[in-house]
Amino acid sequence: MDTLLYLEELALIRPDHRFKAELCLYSRTSPYEDAEVLSILHEQELAYYRKLQYKRKHSFVLGRYCAKQAISAYARMEEPRLPQIWVQQGVFQQPVIMLPRTEPLQITITHCDDIAAAIAFPEAHPTGIDLEKIDGANIEAIESQMTTPEHQLIAHTSLEYEAALTMLWTSKESLSKILKTGLMTPLPVYEINSIDIKPNCVVTGYTNFAQYSTVSFRVGRYMCSITHPKRTEFAVDIPEIQRQFGISRALDVQ
Repeated sequence: MDTLLYLEELALIRPDHRFKAELCLYSRTSPYEDAEVLSILHEQELAYYRKLQYKRKHSFVLGRYCAKQAISAYARMEEPRLPQIWVQQGVFQQPVIMLPRTEPLQITITHCDDIAAAIAFPEAHPTGIDLEKIDGANIEAIESQMTTPEHQLIAHTSLEYEAALTMLWTSKESLSKILKTGLMTPLPVYEINSIDIKPNCVVTGYTNFAQYSTVSFRVGRYMCSITHPKRTEFAVDIPEIQRQFGISRALDVQ
C-alpha cells in the first residue's frame, strides 16, 4: 500500500486533571505532486520547501502532512484547511504552531524514510515523540553514546539487541524534544536508569529527569517512543498500530 494514515485520540489522565492529545502515524512511498504540496503546505512552508534539496523534500512534506492531520483532528478542523496551518521552526528547530486558536497547542514531529509520526497536545501537558529505523548499521554509533549503567541495563534484558539500542536512542530523542534541547546537550544527561518490559511495549525512566517516562514500541521496521510526564496515565492502541504497519509484536525477545 502506497499510503497509510492512522489517527488516535489519546486521553492523558492526571491525578487531578484530564487532557487529550491526537496521535498520527503516516507512511507514503510515492513522491508528492506539485498540486498535492500546494494543498498541504502554508505559503511560508512552501518558501522553505522550495529551498530544500530534492531528497529532503519528501520527508519534509511527509512530516508536515502528518503533523497537520494530528492538529486538524485535535482541533476538529476540516482537511481543506491544512494550508492555513503553519508549522514554523523555533530557534532550536523545534516545531511551533502558528494558528489562531483559543487553546495553546503544541506539536511534536518525527519522520524517517517514508514514515512519519506526530502528536498534537495542549501546552499544559508536554509530550515528545521520536521514530527511528532499527538498523544494525547504527549499533556502533549508539553504543558509543551509552553510559556504563545503560550497557549493564541492556545486558540484563531479554530484548533483541538492535531493537533495544534503537529504543534507548528514540527514548532520549523524544525526551530532548520535550526539553526543547534536541541532542545538543551531552547525551549522558539523558541517561536511562530503568527498563520495564510490558506485553506490548517497553517503559523507560531517567536518572536526571525522574518526572518523565517513555513508552516505546515497534512500528514495522521502526521503533517509536513517546515521552510524557511520569504521573500521566494513557493508552495507545499498539496492537492496532502494529497490525496496520505490518508487525504483531512489540519488541523482539531473545
